[in-house]
Amino acid sequence: MNITKMQADLYCINCNKNTLHEVVYLGENIEKISCIECETSLEIDEKLVLSNYAADVLGRVTSKPERMSKEMRDDLSKFLCSIPFRVVTKPYRMIKEFKILKDMTGERKE
Repeated sequence: MNITKMQADLYCINCNKNTLHEVVYLGENIEKISCIECETSLEIDEKLVLSNYAADVLGRVTSKPERMSKEMRDDLSKFLCSIPFRVVTKPYRMIKEFKILKDMTGERKE
């Protein structure tokens, strides 16, 4: 799941005016919005974030056979060359993704 940060000009109820905010997306869902001026944050419930992450992973797992079949049909030699590397690196990529999620949700508890 991708973590994306962007900035947006939004109305801050604490500053009582439009200010620059940082918006953090976890996949397609907003995880946190922070006013850059006063540092007030609005965070989405950790359980909701984790349930969305679990649903995203489940969707990716269930669609994997279809995506791999398409890759094989599109370019078999490229698929065969890439599969050993992907099989070895996938567990590390999943661990890294989960660690980022855990770190993001763990920030709230500190």
